[in-house]
This record gives sequence, C-alpha cells and structure tokens, in this order.
Amino acid sequence: MSEAGFYSVGPRGIFVRVRARPHAREDAVLGVRAGELIVSVRAPAEKGKANAEIARVIARMLGLPRAGVALKSGGSSPHKVFLVSLEALDAVRALASG
Repeated sequence: MSEAGFYSVGPRGIFVRVRARPHAREDAVLGVRAGELIVSVRAPAEKGKANAEIARVIARMLGLPRAGVALKSGGSSPHKVFLVSLEALDAVRALASG
C-alpha cells in the first residue's frame, strides 16, 4: 500500500480501496478515511447501480474515460476495490497528498 493507504500500484493498474456511501445527497469524493477513499453517490445500492455510479465518479475525478475504472471486488459490500488505469497514477498520488 502507498503512504496514503487507499491505493496500491500493480502491473495492470492501480488498485483503489473505496468505502461506498449509496443513497447520498450528491455524487462526490469525500476524502480518505481508514485507508479507503470515501465516495458518495445518489444511486441506490441495488442491481449494481451504485457501483456503476462510483466508477463514473472516480473516472471523472481522475480525468479518465469511464472504461478506465473497473470494479474488482466487493460488488455487494460497502468496502470495494476498483482497478484504475495506470495513466491516472499522477492524479491518484495528488489525491493522496491532499
């Protein structure tokens, strides 16, 4: 894990640990807490709707196309891991540094 604790870099991409907050007032990245990136979305936690919105929010924040972010694990859990394209490494490091 990195110094910030919410991501690690692998040969195929960046693994980002996320704490999902569905049914929120707005779609937003709320910061990092306990080694996870906190992401709130308005979408409900049903049938993958919140997961798709979380991926969209992360992609937008990092300046990636939606296809640059994929859910790797935690589909039905609030604790998830997303695989992010390596081209976003500088943006992820900037996010980690505050």
